[in-house]
Amino acid sequence: MSKDQLFGALAVAAAASIWGTLGFFAKILYAEDVSFEALVAVRALVGWIAVFGFVLVTGGGRSLLVARRDLVFLVPLGLVGIGAFYLFYFYTVRESEVGTAAILLYSSPAFVVLLAWMFLREPLGAVKVSALLLTLLGVFLVVGAYTPQNLEVTPVVLATGLLAGLTYGLYSIFGRPVAGHLSPAVILTYALFFGAVLLLAAALPTLGTLVGLSAGSYALLFMLSVVHTTLGFALYTFGLKRLGAGRSAIVATVEPVVAGAIGVTLLGEDLTAPKVMGALLVLAGAALAQVRRSGKT
Repeated sequence: MSKDQLFGALAVAAAASIWGTLGFFAKILYAEDVSFEALVAVRALVGWIAVFGFVLVTGGGRSLLVARRDLVFLVPLGLVGIGAFYLFYFYTVRESEVGTAAILLYSSPAFVVLLAWMFLREPLGAVKVSALLLTLLGVFLVVGAYTPQNLEVTPVVLATGLLAGLTYGLYSIFGRPVAGHLSPAVILTYALFFGAVLLLAAALPTLGTLVGLSAGSYALLFMLSVVHTTLGFALYTFGLKRLGAGRSAIVATVEPVVAGAIGVTLLGEDLTAPKVMGALLVLAGAALAQVRRSGKT
């Protein structure tokens, strides 16, 4: 690995580690009675303001001009890949363990493989089928489906966790047609804008839960918006350019590892052998899903 690739890997790992703490900080805000809808609305809105300001400073207003045909992808990218994803994931975090939510999220690469096969006509070979099977078996173990009477999560939470993975995967699907000619910052600006519109509408009935919080809680909200969105995005983009998409996605599997470790050490979440084995299988499936037919990433 070259020095440039090493820095790229470190940047991706740092971004994934930052994202791995999302559930922990969300749990703190939930304990203050902040609704998950209000939390994600603030995160998307403040994050959009930060990224929008960054694009204006670095590229000027003209860089935000996009063709009408690009909006066909950018609108669902924001509504689904940001809006719906944030709602499903942060609801799952609220209703389950942080580690479990993160592992369910990492069903995303399996969904990308299926969606790319269905809609982008990408081949579905033995390696990718193996990735799908590993992910399915891993999720089966993580949620305790081998003893249905003692499931780790309710059917609703299992559904929202997998939907979080699906909608996160759709960000990649909707983003591919515009990724070749729009910068990542411009794409994220539009995605966060449309996502924030949906999330603000969903949060209207519970925005009152943001009133009267402690200074520390407001600082957490700001951190989740700027550090976990803008800084995380910047680090991942830096690493992506130097490491490549496949290797970056594999390094990023440190995210559920960090989330699980925080859940066990700081939140007292259970760590059983089947759950560990399931998590390893999901991560193996996520890594395998990045392998191209040529064997390179």
